[in-house]
Amino acid sequence: MSVTKRQRERLAGLLLLGLIAINYPLMALFSKTVLWFGIPALYLYLFVFWAVFIGLAAAIMEKREPSESNSKHKGTGDSV
Repeated sequence: MSVTKRQRERLAGLLLLGLIAINYPLMALFSKTVLWFGIPALYLYLFVFWAVFIGLAAAIMEKREPSESNSKHKGTGDSV
C-alpha cells in the first residue's frame, strides 16, 4: 500500500472521528454549567479537541516510511 493511500485513509478516519466528536451526543455531555479551570466545559472541550485534531492531522501528513526517507538520501552522489 502506498504512503499517500495510507495517509488518505488515516485522514478519512480522522475526519470521521472529528464529525463524531462535534456531533450532538458528545457535545451535550459538555454543555453543562460546569467550569474547569475557570473555563466553561463546552469551550474547553472544543478548543482541546481542535488542538488535538490539528496535531493529529499534522502528524499524519508528516509521517513517512523509514525505507523511503533513507533511500532518498543514500547514493545520490551530491556533495555539499
